[in-house]
Order: sequence, then structure tokens, then C-alpha cells
Amino acid sequence: MSDALLGSIVRLQVQRDPLKTPGAGYDPTPILAVEAAAVGPLGMVGRHAGAWVVDAHHGAHPRSRAGGRRALSIGFTTHYAAMADHFGSVPLGCAGENIIVETDRLIGQEDLEGDLVVATDAGPLILTGARVATPCLEFTSFLLGRPGVARRDEIATDVAMLGEGIRGFILQVAHLEHPMTMRLGDEVSVRGR
Repeated sequence: MSDALLGSIVRLQVQRDPLKTPGAGYDPTPILAVEAAAVGPLGMVGRHAGAWVVDAHHGAHPRSRAGGRRALSIGFTTHYAAMADHFGSVPLGCAGENIIVETDRLIGQEDLEGDLVVATDAGPLILTGARVATPCLEFTSFLLGRPGVARRDEIATDVAMLGEGIRGFILQVAHLEHPMTMRLGDEVSVRGR
């Protein structure tokens, strides 16, 4: 079975601390772009300035988020273009995905059926179980430039715009036996089942 190329990794990043304070707001300043990333069964760590930085969703982070349900996430450049069309300026990576892939089309859940394959120097890194990252009121309010967090009924159309994967996708990593390193430029494909 052949793989369908999605594109190449143009940004890798970690969240040094949680970005969202439920009901209080969203702050992207803890996002750190990294040179390389190691992904293992507990999540991702990023290589920056000669050291490894643990992502806030990694099982070893002191304030680990989501109980391992969101160990790794992926987004796409075309999704940032769609967000910018709707909200205005949207800096690449501000949604906090760990991996951002350059592609020329919108990617939906149906495009990610199967395994995601990252072609690394050490061989294929297989990521499974892609599911839509549910958009939240905090991130949507941030994109709208609103102080605090808006009520759902006030911004329901904007939250809906971020659905269907525009906000990104969550990937599973618990099946990995050991960490593997990926780098900018590595190609990402989908291998159907």
C-alpha cells in the first residue's frame, strides 16, 4: 500500500507551560519553536539551544495536561490561512500544535484515516488515531481579541469555524516503544489501513 504525502514539517514546537486557563483566558507565550523533537510513548520533548524541553502534555511534565489524552498534536499551514481569513492575523503555531505541516489543501478527519508516517533519518515514525482537537472558548476568544473569555452563545459561529480539524488534530503515541527524533523538513504521509 502506498503512502499519500501530506507535506513537510515547517514548524516543531513545545508548550513549556499550559496555554489555557479554563474560564480565564489563553496565552500563547509559553510556545517555543524547537530545532528537533523526540516523540515517545509519553509525548514530545523539543531540542532547543542544546537542551531538551518537555512539552506540557508530556507525561513527565510537572504540570502535565490532559492525562495523556493529548500527548501530541498536528496542524497545517492551510488551516492557519483559513483562520487568518476568518479572524485576521493568526501567527503560525499560536494554536499550540506540536507539529505543523506545509500543505496546499485543507485536511479533514477523512484525510487522516490510517496511520501518519513521519519519514525521519532513523526510519518511519508511525503516529496513530488522529482525532479532531475540539476548539475551546479560550482560544477562540483569543483569536477574536476579546478580553477574558466570551460566552459560547456570543461566539458560537467562530468556535464552529475552528471545528472539523481547522484547530488541529490529536495523535496517539502510547504504542511507541521508544522515542524517535523528527526534524524540520521531514515529510509526513498517511498510510491507509
